[in-house]
Amino acid sequence: MHGSLLAAATIAIAAIGASAAPATRRSYSAPNSGSDASTSGGSTGSPFPFADGFPTPSPQQLQQIEIDAHGTLSNATPPANISAQGLVNLRLIDFGERIEAVFFEELLFNVTTGVSGYELPSWVDYDYFVNFLNVTQHVEELHNLNAVNALAHFNQTAIQPCTRYNFPVSNLEEAITLAMTFTSNVFGVLGEVVQIFAQNGDVGLVRGIVQAVANEGEQNGFFRYLLGRVPDELPFTTVSNRDFAFTALQGFVDPTSCPNIDIISADLKTFEKVTFLDTPVAQTQDVRLSLSIDKYVSGKAYNVVYVNQLNNPVVVPATYVSSDATSVIIKATFPFDEHLMNGLTIASVTDQAGPFANVDAVAQAAIWAPAFAVVN
Repeated sequence: MHGSLLAAATIAIAAIGASAAPATRRSYSAPNSGSDASTSGGSTGSPFPFADGFPTPSPQQLQQIEIDAHGTLSNATPPANISAQGLVNLRLIDFGERIEAVFFEELLFNVTTGVSGYELPSWVDYDYFVNFLNVTQHVEELHNLNAVNALAHFNQTAIQPCTRYNFPVSNLEEAITLAMTFTSNVFGVLGEVVQIFAQNGDVGLVRGIVQAVANEGEQNGFFRYLLGRVPDELPFTTVSNRDFAFTALQGFVDPTSCPNIDIISADLKTFEKVTFLDTPVAQTQDVRLSLSIDKYVSGKAYNVVYVNQLNNPVVVPATYVSSDATSVIIKATFPFDEHLMNGLTIASVTDQAGPFANVDAVAQAAIWAPAFAVVN
């Protein structure tokens, strides 16, 4: 039995072949300096192109990406036509999968160059873990390229890469926790993507998404194991919504560095910001949430809505706690015991009382969203 990465004993940096002086953590949040990930260590202006040519690899580079990913892009012919909502799906996938590729490229660099805080615990084999990250990075590259190719097939403009990224992590524990959390949301949003494809007659695109979800599940089981959790998160993972996903993904980029993100924002909502100040745990208790102040109306009644598993959304009254010039703090009960709210919970705040039929109805009513928590 082992604990989480944070609690486990770590290997000395020298033991994993890194230099005695810790490297600088890689980050792509600085203004574009003209350097790229293939030639620079530490912080750079833009991650692209990767050393393997991504996001526009040559045929030879693509072949190597496929070797590293342990498999190929599909060579099946896509359907002849696609609905307008189907195109929204593909654009969101294009945007999101590229962000995931950058995250894992950055994490792989931080682990392999001996960045302080990214040392592995003694029970994790270094070569095995690095191979896992390498495979995962290239898998996400193929997921992105699959969406890019589909958009090209339908004579649509791909979503151009953002140049500035910001993942709110500073060590391995935080990075793996973030990966677990955003992957849990990926399950939910790709489930909605499949449903939207089916509802709009795009059944020829369903199978490829389902196969990608299966791969994401393989990844997340390992993330959970590393964090001392059982690989199985839930019998039926939490549903999500495209608007929730688009808002969350924008938190990992500087939207002003994304040349044509407006193509997506024309169809999907971006919510006001909400974050958990208290991490929900496996018991019923009050938790505090922080809201951006812009749309908050003093004296108005607000509710926190929790989406968890395949169950009906849970509505809980919110209570005002305090505020400052930029944010408002509220509190609400996290009703774990009554609803067995394991796994991913997506919280939003609305001025409507509900009840809400499903996650899409919640997204229609939400003002602040989404805040994520993973319990168990």
